[in-house]
Amino acid sequence: MNTPKISVIIPMYNAEKFIRQCLISVLASKFKDYEVLVIDDCSTDNSIDEVEKLLPHFDGRLKILSTEKNSGGAGVPRNIGIKNAAGKYVTFIDNDDMILPTALGNFFQAAETFNADVVHTVKVFTFCDTEGKILNRADLQLQSDSSDDGFTSPKLETKDLRKRIEDYIDEKYFWLPWGKFYRRDFLIENKINFPQMKFSEDMIFCFKCMCLAEKYLRVPNVTNIHRVNQNSGSKKIVSSKEGVKLWLSVVIKGIDLINEFAGEQNFFKQNPDFRRAVLKFFIDKHFEMIKNLFQGLESHEVQKIFYDELNNPELDSKGKNLIAAYFYTERALKGNT
Repeated sequence: MNTPKISVIIPMYNAEKFIRQCLISVLASKFKDYEVLVIDDCSTDNSIDEVEKLLPHFDGRLKILSTEKNSGGAGVPRNIGIKNAAGKYVTFIDNDDMILPTALGNFFQAAETFNADVVHTVKVFTFCDTEGKILNRADLQLQSDSSDDGFTSPKLETKDLRKRIEDYIDEKYFWLPWGKFYRRDFLIENKINFPQMKFSEDMIFCFKCMCLAEKYLRVPNVTNIHRVNQNSGSKKIVSSKEGVKLWLSVVIKGIDLINEFAGEQNFFKQNPDFRRAVLKFFIDKHFEMIKNLFQGLESHEVQKIFYDELNNPELDSKGKNLIAAYFYTERALKGNT
């Protein structure tokens, strides 16, 4: 087989209910010059069996790879996919999501026309489902991210990083890796990969892409169908003190990684206010997520867990100190000293 133009990367864990629909949506693509890399994260159900049933239909374009041990998140499998991809471009699909038949063709045409490093679609179909039921058109809801200002043709983002950062803080950059299309060499040359974190690795990955892409292209096309699974791990885990502590450790690690990345970039060295603004945004968004997710705990209980956990010697000191400074500054500003 000739080298494919596109590598479709699908991290997989216990997705026996969904992975068949996901792969069939790729198989239905009108653009055929692709390969599919399914990276299994040590599933304990029949996920691999479901993938193997479809191998004959892909004519050698479907490959199954595996992690050595369960990583607990999608980042490590995605990194394996990037490393093993043969395509000029890569795109990610979650194992319970789907793409439209026109998605790969639209992405490829846009990337080639504009020589883009990243192509970002601003619209997505969503639907709620936990059982892998057959999808009906009536189930779909069209959603747009906040950057959709009604444009009808591809639009290159400004190269002014100051403006990009301002838009990022205004949440005009959708920070999930699916619904995007990446030139693989851009990722490799800039050493952009997913950190090993249970949550939020995608936010850090997309932030780096936004900062480093010379040509960042937005397109009005709808490409992805996102399944909203109310039983996902991130929605269920924050139901106890241990769940809150886990999320706080993720925030601390993420802050450390973003701060380290910013420290390597001339823009942030010359504009420390933007560096602080990005760190504050990251913290604020995660605390907002935690408050929306936790169950059975009052707000003051969550806050107390935060403060107590900041004294945990096992947490990374750099990220912990940044979080602590933020907490105590916010408290002082509110007069709660």
